[in-house]
Amino acid sequence: MTGRRRTFSTKTKAFTAVLTTVAAAGIAIPVIMSAQGEPATSADAGTAHTPLNSVQKLHPDAACYEVRVPVSVKKTGNAHIYGELCQPRLQSATSKTVQLLVPGSTYNHSYYDMPVANGHYSYVSSALDAGFSTFNIDRLATGKSTLPPSSQYTLDTGTDTLHQVITQLRDGQIKDRTFDKVVWVGHSLGSSMAWAQAAKYPHDVDAFVLTSMSHVVRKEEPSDNGPGQDIQFEIKAKDDPKFRGTINDPGYLTTNAGMRQFFYDTAHTDPAVIEADERLKDVSTAADSETTPLSPAKSPSRTIKVPTLLVTGDKDQYCTVGTCTPKTMLANERPYYSDQADLTSIVVPNSGHNVQLHKNAPDTNTQILKWIKTTS
Repeated sequence: MTGRRRTFSTKTKAFTAVLTTVAAAGIAIPVIMSAQGEPATSADAGTAHTPLNSVQKLHPDAACYEVRVPVSVKKTGNAHIYGELCQPRLQSATSKTVQLLVPGSTYNHSYYDMPVANGHYSYVSSALDAGFSTFNIDRLATGKSTLPPSSQYTLDTGTDTLHQVITQLRDGQIKDRTFDKVVWVGHSLGSSMAWAQAAKYPHDVDAFVLTSMSHVVRKEEPSDNGPGQDIQFEIKAKDDPKFRGTINDPGYLTTNAGMRQFFYDTAHTDPAVIEADERLKDVSTAADSETTPLSPAKSPSRTIKVPTLLVTGDKDQYCTVGTCTPKTMLANERPYYSDQADLTSIVVPNSGHNVQLHKNAPDTNTQILKWIKTTS
């Protein structure tokens, strides 16, 4: 797969450009600073844990907190990862398992807790109802986490910071909660980052749920309902009204107005979800699109030695080739994983790339959580 293009004439090209993600993270380690070029402040890297009223209101039966986890990478300055930690008030063996929710490119924590239809599209709510704890994060270089200079950010740095987050979750350093197991739940880029995470830190995670990502991308015939010729799918974030005045780094990108619909099977999506998606969209960097084609034997995903679930929408380009079924997904993906991954596949009908934000989201989440319960 190639890098991200800037103009598109079809829906297929738009998807290919924005969804192309890393197969193996680089090894460069940048100095972590703010997107404005200033060092992260001590407040950013602090350990204060303040209850987030809005999150608590969304999940009244859980204890929820806004957390800024201090992180650092060798030879860099201080930084933080923003997250929302929720734990069921009724403690159980299940609540000692925390699900680390890792969103995709141009998304933040709102992907897993979309404030539409009273929790209908909230994976966080579903997980809490099933008795699990969740840590719903903004990746480094997104949302309320530290935004380093875009030219210095690498996905390897993002992987290192998540390793530190996982370590702190296990050691009870985040809100004094100690967790026995960590399940990585990724979306798109958040799923492909899991491959590199497993390669570098093989003992971090007890199970992986990888949504909206595969090694084999479906090639579709051009359609007439994609962006028109020379309409940019992405623009500089500093030129978007949402980020104007807050992000000045020209290397941070976001989707152009009206482009979020291409992450959905719109016939089976609530328009209010797409509207909220546009309003809550986030940023990406060039590193999000860097990729190196690798053979199955050399893919970092082969280092995964814990149970792994693949979840894809049947209308998503990452849902293999031709007719997409769990059987075809496994046939295409098994060579990229070890036998110890015990690979399982769910194909969600009537769903595009944002597999947990379609009308059938509750059923999708139920299937995911059932798998986690039987696995963990």
